[in-house]
Amino acid sequence: MTIRRARFRCAQSGVFEYPLDALLDLPPGEVTVGLGKRALRLATHLSFAGLQEELHYQHDVRLSDTVLDRLMHAAGGVADADRRGTMEALRALPEGVAREEASSSQPPIARPRRLYVSCDGVMYPTRYREEKEGEDRRLVYQEMKCGTVFWQEGNDTWHKRVLASRDEVERFGLSLWELAVRCGMLQADEVIFISDGGGWCDTVAREHFRDAVRILDWYHLSEHLWKAARVLYPDEAAAKRWVSQGQDLLAESSGIGLLRYLHRSRSARAGVGPAVEALDALIGYVEPRRSITDYVEYRQKGYVIGSGMMEATCKQVVGVRLKGSGRQWSEAGAVAMAALIAQRINTSWDAFWASRPLHRAA
Repeated sequence: MTIRRARFRCAQSGVFEYPLDALLDLPPGEVTVGLGKRALRLATHLSFAGLQEELHYQHDVRLSDTVLDRLMHAAGGVADADRRGTMEALRALPEGVAREEASSSQPPIARPRRLYVSCDGVMYPTRYREEKEGEDRRLVYQEMKCGTVFWQEGNDTWHKRVLASRDEVERFGLSLWELAVRCGMLQADEVIFISDGGGWCDTVAREHFRDAVRILDWYHLSEHLWKAARVLYPDEAAAKRWVSQGQDLLAESSGIGLLRYLHRSRSARAGVGPAVEALDALIGYVEPRRSITDYVEYRQKGYVIGSGMMEATCKQVVGVRLKGSGRQWSEAGAVAMAALIAQRINTSWDAFWASRPLHRAA
């Protein structure tokens, strides 16, 4: 259907006005809300090239890269601004009861008995370049911080909510805390924070989830074991035996058992060299994290000890859409796309569009 409408242009500013658009409650720009909502949901799965093909095939509509980019920045920017607005409102309140009451003003999404919280960072390619003497200009990668809150209902049904941002650690941690509260953290019997041993993840856990049970991701620790093993034993079979022994001790006697094993391996190698350095590095990694490696107790209580849900979130939010051959992102574009992907994963897509994001962006 084609509707012809009058267009007026301001002689001073050059801005165009379409009076009928206001009457029909259409957002400014070339795209209706319905088309924008459908196009951007496809955009959270597909590159713009694939999206244009599907739009033409499914809806007989053509949108240019420029229009799609504007839509993404507009709607995704609003989604991220909503999250940041909530976070800044919480930052203005004193820590404790005031923040909890503000975050609990709406009924929680769920009331799980056991709630898991996790975070991680994943690199994505940007449009920016860095120059180094004697080298070609290299592509700059930036880290997107991702967080997930997940829980199990019944015996096998898992649910999760996610967020992503380029915020500094304190602000990201507060956003993750607010998401956990909305997912029923304050009503849960147990809260478990599981992550790798990254410094900023530890800061988030310490500052915002200090009462949670802390778990060092089993598989991340295993990766550190393998890294050392390949230095100690060039033969793959020998390296695998050494790692298996370490993992068995980790399962039987937690981090303290692994540390004894590592110290015995270290004592068996006198002097210096790559093998000794690898063992010293591994011991230096495990020792300060010994308190979050009590896998014997974790297994007895039935806790999840691997951050597979977090890895899947990183892939969904960043890996599938922001990475890939030829993909390069501006700061605002990456944040906007990640925010839209989070809305889809969180099953809040319809509610978000009911808030009129294209109108609010204008």
